[in-house]
Amino acid sequence: MRLFCAFLFLTAGFLFAEDVNQPAPELEIKMENGQTVKLSQYKGKPVVLEFFSTVCPHCQKSAEGLEKAMRAYAAKGVQVIAVTTDENQRKDFPEFRKKYGATYPMGSIGSQEAYRFFGLSVMRPFYVPTFAFIDKAGVIRERFIGGLMPNNPSAGPAAEYAELSKHIDGLLKAAPAKPAAAARPVGTPAAVAAKH
Repeated sequence: MRLFCAFLFLTAGFLFAEDVNQPAPELEIKMENGQTVKLSQYKGKPVVLEFFSTVCPHCQKSAEGLEKAMRAYAAKGVQVIAVTTDENQRKDFPEFRKKYGATYPMGSIGSQEAYRFFGLSVMRPFYVPTFAFIDKAGVIRERFIGGLMPNNPSAGPAAEYAELSKHIDGLLKAAPAKPAAAARPVGTPAAVAAKH
């Protein structure tokens, strides 16, 4: 319940972006059709992974940019995926798709998986939408907790798409990542403090 409440605390007041350079942990995603896929199945492709909620206004707004990115970059092998940690929201996917024009794959993950994925303490708020940009080698290059545009959270779809494109282009141009030392999980207080 704590995780769900944190997801519903939808505000642009907490936005956090950082370079990560850590191998993406495995995620088992229960897709809309009931099949389970693993994030590792997309290794070899750049992946834009969004953690979202169907009831989040910022997530609803981001759908247009994600859809446009999926169409623009599909020929370059980029995979867009959106996941929610509330399995009950899977029943809302058809309406979300219809209302916001989203055709990219959507699924659900376990309620604690978002925290585990980023190595975050469950005591830390986790806001949606959160984006992870994962390179072809399966390394998380960047993450944006709470949205892509911390200085302009009310930006329109064109601005959000331009921001998405900038980070996707970065994935496509990036040299193979050298993952950071795995001694400290991503997002621990010491790792976060080192960024500021």
